Formats: sequence, C-alpha cells, structure tokens
Amino acid sequence: MLVKPAYFALFKLTFRQLFWSRRGLLILIGGLLPIAIALLVRFYAQRSGLVNSFIPNLTFLYYGFLTNLCAIFYGSAIVSDEIDGRGLTYLQMRPLRKSLILLSKFAAYMIGTVVLIALSHLLLTGIMETHPKLRDRLLVFGMSFYYTGALALGLLVYGTLGMLLSVRFKHPVLWGLLFVFGWERITSIPPMPSGIKRISLSHYLMTLFPDFKIRGDILDDLLGETPPNVLVAALVICLLTAGGMWLAVRIFKEREYLV
Repeated sequence: MLVKPAYFALFKLTFRQLFWSRRGLLILIGGLLPIAIALLVRFYAQRSGLVNSFIPNLTFLYYGFLTNLCAIFYGSAIVSDEIDGRGLTYLQMRPLRKSLILLSKFAAYMIGTVVLIALSHLLLTGIMETHPKLRDRLLVFGMSFYYTGALALGLLVYGTLGMLLSVRFKHPVLWGLLFVFGWERITSIPPMPSGIKRISLSHYLMTLFPDFKIRGDILDDLLGETPPNVLVAALVICLLTAGGMWLAVRIFKEREYLV
C-alpha cells in the first residue's frame, strides 16, 4: 500500500515535465491553431460546401499531423527526459517495479495528450456549430467524439512506438520522426503497391478513421486497391500496440540506465 502513492507521484511528476516545458508550449500552440482557423471560417466562409467539409478535412489532415507529432515528442520523452535529468538512476534505486514506472509515465502521456486533443477538437466543433450554413448539427457534434477516439488510438499506437524507441535508442525523437514522417509517408503515396502500404501503422489507422464527409478518392489513394477489413485493421493495431508495449517493458526492465 505504501508503494502505490509513489507511482501516482511519478505520474504527476511526469505530467508536469511533459506539459510544463517548451515542448508542451509548442504542442499547446498546435492545439490552438485550428481554433483560430475555425474562427476565421466561422465569420468569413460563406460557401456551404466549405463549411460542411471543414471539420472532417481539418481533422484528417491537421489533427492527424498533430497526433503524430505529440506521440513522437512526448512518447520518446517518457524515458529520455529522465535519463538526461539523471532521475532514472534514482528511480532504479528505489523499491519500485520498473514495469510500473514505465507504465505510470506512459499513462501520464496518454491522459495529457488525449485531453489536449479532445478539448481542442470540441472547441473547434463548438465554434463551427454556430455557423448558419452547417447542416446535421447533432451528427457533426457526435462525430467530434468519434474523431477524438480515432485520434486517441493514434496517440496510443505511435506513443507506444515512441516509448519503445525511447528505451532502446539514444536519440529516439530522430528515429521516430524518420519513421513517422519518412517511412509512413512513403507507404502512403498513391502509386505504392498495397503490399508495401500494409507495412505501416498509418495504413491500419486510416482504415479505422471515420470517412464522414471526406472525399472518397483521398482515402482510396492512401489505402490502395485492397484496403484491410475494419476488424482486421483493429486486430492488427491491438496486436502491434500490445507487442510494442510488452517489448518496451521488457527492454526497460533488463537494461540499466546509468549516468
């Protein structure tokens, strides 16, 4: 019973480290930017087509990018910040389970990023709900929760990848950026064969992303001619996330981070 408050204290400390920093300020600005864009669209856009496709397209393009950025910068910092600050050596000397140390820090990352993304998207939706040319208001508001769930899944998957890189490599952010904005972007090129597209996380995440008011040809080009079944995509995402989490915990438990 005496150990449990220690993990909660570690959770709070990690939360402060992740979000009360320069990195956190940049992500906060990233969450406020679409709200500023929504205000401009709300007061200056008059075309019905633009108004009704604004939230789906901005969510798919901008929030997808922001999710990847949050996952790599925060997920990779779960361990690397402790190493740089020499706090990990101290934690290893305490009577704490290393697996729970890592999972407590990951929980802080997940809760913080999901809340940030969710609040940003709900504010965006709330602003657009007041536009006189917006149709299906109740459906659009409900889709905001659907979008948040899809983005949270992306934060979980890429955050697990970032954590795995953090416990294994010295420069996890660099490796994460190379994977997410390098390999993942290459596999999403429309002419790329479906077999290559399937060797990426984004292929399965896009399969689960709601296609509400998004042009069908965009998703068709990204997913290829033979996209996976929704259930298959969900199963692959679950297996990769669980496997990456297990591997990260195992490496973290076996490795001594001495400074």
